[in-house]
Amino acid sequence: MPLDLIYEARSTSLLHGALPEFLEQVTSGDYPGLHRPGGEVLRVMGTIIGAPETDVLRVTAFKDISAWESSTAAYERSPLVETESVRLMRPVAVRPLATIPAEHDREFFGYRRFQIDPDGLDEVVDMSENGVWPRIEQQDARILGLWKTVGAGYPLEVTLLTGYHSPSHWEATRVWTGRPDNISDEEWESSWRRRNRRAQLTRSQWVHLMKNFSFPYFSRNIA
Repeated sequence: MPLDLIYEARSTSLLHGALPEFLEQVTSGDYPGLHRPGGEVLRVMGTIIGAPETDVLRVTAFKDISAWESSTAAYERSPLVETESVRLMRPVAVRPLATIPAEHDREFFGYRRFQIDPDGLDEVVDMSENGVWPRIEQQDARILGLWKTVGAGYPLEVTLLTGYHSPSHWEATRVWTGRPDNISDEEWESSWRRRNRRAQLTRSQWVHLMKNFSFPYFSRNIA
């Protein structure tokens, strides 16, 4: 998608016991505020590992800040919500794509947030695009997107979403599992070197493994 889009990462903690009702409403499209004028929902996900299962994440794209601000005026918060917070993000890499093909869909996502020095952003993007991503995509993972948080905070926060078929698939893409047969020694060394360099540039990070939730795609326009 265009690099000038604004993405909203909305983190929601549901009330205890509300997850089944939440899933019913999301699947039917009846969840309040799921689809908003001028917005395109990329993914709705629930936590599997790293946080309570009642923690869910919704990522929505808007054409600019004004479109996002307009959408908040009429936003309806669900009574199933205990707490909710929002981060605005801008894409910084070749992903997310303008149109995400169906074959890139995955059932699970690694939701990773990095803290880095702002001066290291270009190198983090380069190490990701040209080292880590080619290797794990040969292992059938798919990068959904890489973003930086809007604002002048220090250190800079970068968010990465990567799709996997299962928790075991995620684990199989970790470097400590060793080189897969379909990846050459040269490719493995390149990925290892760039992955280590990205780790050196990272001050701190955390990752949640999340499950993708199905929802109806309504007609919208963010052009």
